[in-house]
Amino acid sequence: MKTVEILYPEICNLFGDTGNARFLKACTDDYVETALNDVPAFVNEDVKLIYFGPMTENNQIRAMERLEPYKERICELIDNGTIFIATGNSYEIFGKGITDSNGATTPCMNILDFTVSRDFMHRESGLIMGNWKDLEIVGFKATFTSVYPGEGVETFVNVTKGMTMNPESKCEGIVKNNFFGTALLGPMLILNPLFTKKIFETAGIPSENIPFYKEMVDAYNIRVNEFKQSQIGIH
Repeated sequence: MKTVEILYPEICNLFGDTGNARFLKACTDDYVETALNDVPAFVNEDVKLIYFGPMTENNQIRAMERLEPYKERICELIDNGTIFIATGNSYEIFGKGITDSNGATTPCMNILDFTVSRDFMHRESGLIMGNWKDLEIVGFKATFTSVYPGEGVETFVNVTKGMTMNPESKCEGIVKNNFFGTALLGPMLILNPLFTKKIFETAGIPSENIPFYKEMVDAYNIRVNEFKQSQIGIH
């Protein structure tokens, strides 16, 4: 069993979220980086945590083409509680489809029940602050898209300040079992050490392996307090 698999790092590398991958590699020597034309490790063995980072829209198509043959296995892993962390726009490909402002729709993997609308003429960016269970979550967002979950779909962050997944929602991100799909950037695993520690414990990864954990928590506490200040705006 591999501890960590990092999918397609040569294309999933936008917005500084390679910091998530570098962080995970610092937490364990038992990791694999799966290149775009490789068979993912999760196909033939169990992996404790799979990380998938943001990419260009063209590379979303390429990533879907590579992952589609393993759709049944991905569904099995999600159902069995494998940890997936998909940040930025990477998780969009697990939904039903992405519809552009001109009405054209790109079918996606249809693993999770949500749809995406995309408008390249309107990019939104800003901070996010909210709650997941008993933890405060912070991060940033930069996106052309809005995400619309189906009825009964579990969401990730209950947003108290900043940008939600769509104008009608009060939430951000999609959760199914231990699959976390979120537009949060930052990189979020470093910005949210309490969340990361909980995820590690769920995956069976020793949390004492987290480097500079005390410093991460100190920085997190400062960031949470700053985000709560009224003069700190959304954009």
